[in-house]
Amino acid sequence: MKAPYFALAVFGAALSLAGCQAPVEKPAAARPVLTKVLTLEAEPAVKFAGEVAPRYQTDMSFQTFGRVVERSVEVGDAVTAGQQIARLDPTSQELAIRAAEANLAAADAQLNNLLAVEDRQGSLLDRGTISDTVFETAQQASRSGAAAVAKARAQLDKAQEQLAYTTLRADTDAVVTAVGADPGQTVAVGQTVATLVRPEQREAVISVPEGLAGRLNVGDTFVVTKQLAPDITAEGRIREIAPQANANTRSIEVRIALDDASTKFTLGSTIIASLKQATANQLVLPVTAVFDGAGGPSAWVVDLAKQSVSQRPISTIPRDAATVEITKGLSVGDTVVIAGVHSLEDGQTIKLDQGHTP
Repeated sequence: MKAPYFALAVFGAALSLAGCQAPVEKPAAARPVLTKVLTLEAEPAVKFAGEVAPRYQTDMSFQTFGRVVERSVEVGDAVTAGQQIARLDPTSQELAIRAAEANLAAADAQLNNLLAVEDRQGSLLDRGTISDTVFETAQQASRSGAAAVAKARAQLDKAQEQLAYTTLRADTDAVVTAVGADPGQTVAVGQTVATLVRPEQREAVISVPEGLAGRLNVGDTFVVTKQLAPDITAEGRIREIAPQANANTRSIEVRIALDDASTKFTLGSTIIASLKQATANQLVLPVTAVFDGAGGPSAWVVDLAKQSVSQRPISTIPRDAATVEITKGLSVGDTVVIAGVHSLEDGQTIKLDQGHTP
C-alpha cells in the first residue's frame, strides 16, 4: 500500500518544480512603419489670377487752368504723336500775349531813346564839353533799357508758351482708355483729361501674398494663360516687384513682361500666371515626419540592414501647409519614417509597411 502513495508524492513534487521555473520572454514584435525614401523634388506649382495691363500709361492733363472748348478723342480712339486731344478757351492767353507785345514795344522805344542820348553824350565828351561822369550815367541808362527789353521779350515768350498750353497733344502713338473732362468744363492744372496707353507693350499684373513674394526675384519665369482662351499662352519674366504691400489686401503687386506675345493678350483680360517649375533641388518631408527631439527638430532614419530606427537632428524651412524642406541633416536616399514618429524609440526594430516609398 505504500508504493502508490510514494508515486503520488513524486508526481506532486514534479508539478511543484515545474511551476517554480521562470516564464520564457518572447521577443518584441517588429513595429510596422510608413516610410519615404528621400529624392530631390521641384518646388510646388503656384498659380495666381491677374489681368493684362499696359506697361506705359499716361494721364494727360493741361499745364494751365481754363474752360474746355473742345475734346477731340473718345475712349478707344487710336492717336498719333502730336495729335490734338483737347483744347481750352485761349482768350486769356491771347490777351496776355497782346499785353506782352505792347510792353516789348514800349521797352524797345525806350531803349532807342536811351541809345540816342548815349550817342549824343559821347560826342559831347569827345569835344570836352561834359565830364566822364555824365557820359557813364548815359551808358548805365542804356544798359537798363536793354535789360528792360530782355525782360519784356521773356514775358512775351512766356505768354506765347501759355497759349500753346491751351492745346493738349499726344506725345506718342497710343490708345485712349479713359476721358476725364467734357467741353464746357473748367479744369485745373494737372486734372486728367484723357488716359493714353501704349498697346504694343503689355504685362500680366498679379497680386502675391507677402510670404511668397519674398521668394520671388526679378527675372523669374511665369507661364501666362488667357483664362477665356486657354490655348493662348506665353512665357513672361518678372519685371517689377512692388516694394511694399497693398494697405488693404496685404499682397504684393508683381508685373510680368509679355514682350514676345503681348499682342495675343487683350488689355484688361483675365489671365492665370503659373510659376514655371524649377529644377528639382529640394529634399521634402511631410510635417508628420518631424518631431521635437533632444536637440531640436528631428526625424527617424531607418537602417535597412538592421531593420531599426535611429534619431537624427535636422534643420527645416516651411514649404507649404503639409510639407517642409530639409536643409540639413538628411541626404538623398535616406529612408525616413513619416507617420507615428512620437511612439518610436531609438534603436527600435521596425518593419517596413506596404506604404514604403522606394
